[in-house]
Amino acid sequence: MAEQFEYSEKVMDHFRNPRNVGEVKNPDGVGRVGNPVCGDLMEIQIKVENNILKDVKFKTFGCGSAIATSSMITEMAIGKTLEEALKITRGDVAAELDGLPPIKMHCSNLAADALHAAIKDYMAKKEEKTKTEAEKYDFDVIVVGGGPGGLTTGILCAYRGLKTAIFEASSWGGILAWLCPTNMVENFPGLSEKTTCKDLVDTWMGEAGKLKVELKKERVNEITKDMKVIAQSGEYRSKIIVLATGTSPATAGVKGEEKFSKEDRGVYYYVTNPDKFTGKRVLIVGGGNSAVDAALSIVDTADLITIAHRHNELRAVEHKLERLKASDKIKILYDTELTEISGAEKVEKAIMHDLKEDETIQQVVDSVILAVGMTPNTEIFKKLGIEMDENGYIKTDKSQKTNIAGIYAVGDIASDLALVVVAVAHGATVAHNAYIELRKPYWR
Repeated sequence: MAEQFEYSEKVMDHFRNPRNVGEVKNPDGVGRVGNPVCGDLMEIQIKVENNILKDVKFKTFGCGSAIATSSMITEMAIGKTLEEALKITRGDVAAELDGLPPIKMHCSNLAADALHAAIKDYMAKKEEKTKTEAEKYDFDVIVVGGGPGGLTTGILCAYRGLKTAIFEASSWGGILAWLCPTNMVENFPGLSEKTTCKDLVDTWMGEAGKLKVELKKERVNEITKDMKVIAQSGEYRSKIIVLATGTSPATAGVKGEEKFSKEDRGVYYYVTNPDKFTGKRVLIVGGGNSAVDAALSIVDTADLITIAHRHNELRAVEHKLERLKASDKIKILYDTELTEISGAEKVEKAIMHDLKEDETIQQVVDSVILAVGMTPNTEIFKKLGIEMDENGYIKTDKSQKTNIAGIYAVGDIASDLALVVVAVAHGATVAHNAYIELRKPYWR
């Protein structure tokens, strides 16, 4: 009979010098078990970080085996993932202690059961917390703006299982849809000159629909500091908000601009219908890709095209400049600044200043296209306290986070490099980080 109670040196060591005795401060899970036959009682408390048991402590009332197995299982569990810890059996505990008397094997079972109970308690609390948190919010992610960056963000968030909505007040696809729907996509490796802007937008919309992204065609009027999105149809709560409102053409601030930019009276900021300029004398103000694109888009319809640029060279890409110079319809006025647009009911004349010669130039024109840059659409975000640079672009870190927790920014409002491929990259970055922030996967 005495042999049944012979203990190994490890058992005696853990009995005399038990490890991890006590309580975990603010435990994430607690497991309590007991054996009514021998009267042993065990309680194990755990602290979990990123799915790993960072701390495990025990309180046990019982025999030497009960104390030793409790001590050993805490040593075995610390540092393991929850999944690994759940696989620890009473046999594993006994083996680590170099064996237990058969009559005391139930103690190792109690230790394993207490650890498993603590882990299951943690999981149940986590599930309940997730459920309660979810009830407070309408969405995991709300994207404000349905351009390339906004659509990509929404698609990839939904792909990762996040409940997502995109609000768009104007055209799905943003600038691709309202400015150049029939143009071929440029500056997008793999897609350049292979698909039209409209086809690309339609593809995005199809993907968003399949992934059950809620596409809300309405204007967002305000975003509050407590993460409410106030739209035309009501208020919505979201755990993460992504700002993707893009940019709008900048005004030139010249005399006569406001008067003739309304009701189709001759001042425009972009070309959506080249036929509108058929047979007309057109002045284009600007020196970048937008100005050159405007000139090339109407070269087959306009009668005469003049580009006025404040500097002594254009900033457009080389292949576009070559096409521009090949046309005998296009005249370029360097070192020239537009100062006034005049006329009776419609545009009739442009008054310019030759910066080099310090002379005034007057030119008869039918239309003026002001391609003088873009302005970030960030007006509704100013009440939030979002940090912006001197040009109005939203400041973000490398994960596209703004200075306000839970709010990200993508696309043209977060970068003066206005390329679709950049906006798409921003969207992918945000979706990845939003998933990590909300789901806290074990691998992070």
